[in-house]
Amino acid sequence: MTRNSPPDVGQKIKALRTQEKLTLDGLAKMSGVSKSMLSQIERGLTNPTLGTLWSLTQSLGIDIASLLDDSESAGDTAPEITVTKAYETPEIQSADGLCALRILGPIDLVSKTEWYDMRLEAGGCLDSEGHASGTTEHLTVLEGVLNVRIGGKVQTIEAGDTARYQADVPHKIENKGQNQARALMLVLAP
Repeated sequence: MTRNSPPDVGQKIKALRTQEKLTLDGLAKMSGVSKSMLSQIERGLTNPTLGTLWSLTQSLGIDIASLLDDSESAGDTAPEITVTKAYETPEIQSADGLCALRILGPIDLVSKTEWYDMRLEAGGCLDSEGHASGTTEHLTVLEGVLNVRIGGKVQTIEAGDTARYQADVPHKIENKGQNQARALMLVLAP
């Protein structure tokens, strides 16, 4: 395998399933991933989503990083550098398509830290219910102008500015401008 090709997670899942003496049906029931989808993943016919990988790794009792690890040289003692290619970065989109969040943070920290590259089209809005008590958001606008609305208070954030605010109450991030806006958002749970 070349350094630029993605790891063969299907073969790793199959090896782990076999090692645990699980049938396709058994792992499908444990993980909630359909037997046919699991078979396609193991045969390399489809690429699993981040959610599917999460379900499978939780069922197999491993962390997602070990499944995606593709190191070939056990004797190499240099510090490891992991790279997530752009095409491997998961993205969430709003139903209207005006807001897209690329998930930049590592999956193993999701309960404490979430990190997003956010793009809001003109007129787009990210409307959030309150997160867990004590959660804060840090929003740095890279391009355009965004408004953060919490209750009756609205704060305008321009390119280069960072807003920090409590996110354990309902809040909105809005693009009232005429052009797309882009921001980095960090969500920190207590």
